[in-house]
Amino acid sequence: MSPPASLRLATLGALALLALLIPCLPRAAHAATHTTVSLTFDDGIKDQFTNARPLLRSHGMNATFYVISGQTNLSGYMSRDDISTLAADGDEIGGHTVDHPDLTTLSSDDVKREICNDRVTLLGWGFTVKNFAYPFGAANASVEQAAAYCGYNSARTVGGVVSPGSCDGCAYAETIPPADAYYTQTPDSVQTTTSLAQMKGLVTQAEQHGGGWVQLVIHHVCDGCDNQYAVSPSELSDFLDWLAPRAAAGTVVKTVDQVIGGTLKPGVNGPPLNPPTSGNLVQNPSLESAVGSVPRCFQYGGYGTNTFAWTRSTDAHTGSYSQKLDVTAWTSGDRKLVTTQDANTCAPIATPGHTYTSSIWYKGTWAADVEVKLTLYYRTTAGTWVYWTSGPAVPAAATWTKTPAYTSPPVPSDATGLSVGLSLAGTGTIYTDDYDVTDTANP
Repeated sequence: MSPPASLRLATLGALALLALLIPCLPRAAHAATHTTVSLTFDDGIKDQFTNARPLLRSHGMNATFYVISGQTNLSGYMSRDDISTLAADGDEIGGHTVDHPDLTTLSSDDVKREICNDRVTLLGWGFTVKNFAYPFGAANASVEQAAAYCGYNSARTVGGVVSPGSCDGCAYAETIPPADAYYTQTPDSVQTTTSLAQMKGLVTQAEQHGGGWVQLVIHHVCDGCDNQYAVSPSELSDFLDWLAPRAAAGTVVKTVDQVIGGTLKPGVNGPPLNPPTSGNLVQNPSLESAVGSVPRCFQYGGYGTNTFAWTRSTDAHTGSYSQKLDVTAWTSGDRKLVTTQDANTCAPIATPGHTYTSSIWYKGTWAADVEVKLTLYYRTTAGTWVYWTSGPAVPAAATWTKTPAYTSPPVPSDATGLSVGLSLAGTGTIYTDDYDVTDTANP
């Protein structure tokens, strides 16, 4: 028996309504939680541009490059033109501080100078800079607050996600949106020992545990690197070959900005510098105050192939401490304790056209053919530190001896800060103390 006309009409109406609603309901494939992968490259290293960029372009992918503004244009790092090319390709440019310090060791003002001034510089170069990565992944509550204060929409640490051999019991991916946008978490950095299977596993573990956000942290992209943090171009290519077709199943590649979103906020300058302007311009010249074993307002410097060790010594010229350097094997380069090379309150201000007299107390032993010299650097208006000049070689000395006062050439027009150290370019032992830099116009 046929149903009543009224029931048939009601049924047809319900079916028609259901037909309208069905397209609005998610399909089974879309109901699954998606996995988003962000390819992030830290430090603005030249081999990222040379080796990673062609692979990204050939796979139709974009990445996020976290750039150290103070290292831009230096040997081994990208030039501004390189970074501009990446941005024109659709890659995201993120901030990574002026000089790549461990921000947790700095004062709150210095943290803001590193984060804010880096972003202001990158914005001034024409980049859309919305996201940040902490150097060494190191952050605390005050550093997170500084990242927000400087106008970033997010900030990334390293770690907190299950990784090969570490972080058991951690999450398999970051959430979208992240629980803390200023402490977004990642697997451990990709290293030379990270296999292709392990790189794939960082993605599949997220896919198999509810999806989420996987930020891969990559540094060098090169063959045969000695650097611990490197991936070969062939392994990266194989990984991207494997990753690209997974988009059909819901695993997609996005930049950090595409995940975080948010508007571009204006730049915020860090606190103004306030170092001495007359007399000895070096702060903590007698090395009495330290963060761990490193004297405040100083840093370990050097380059080349050599074996060395630093010691905070109680054998001092004045006060209680000096710094001891032992170089036990040497092929090239030098080592030295230098006044801090960053954008903080420590660096003596340089006045273009002025000359500066420098001296350091020292003692130590080294062969007659080993050069030990006062070495000076200056900071450019872009925040980059460059070698400037050196004084004459000084001889080994069994007792505390003051280097002959060395007066520099006139400071270049683009200089904003100074740094000085006593370089040991060979095997030997040297103690240093009582650093002095004086503007000859304001002694």
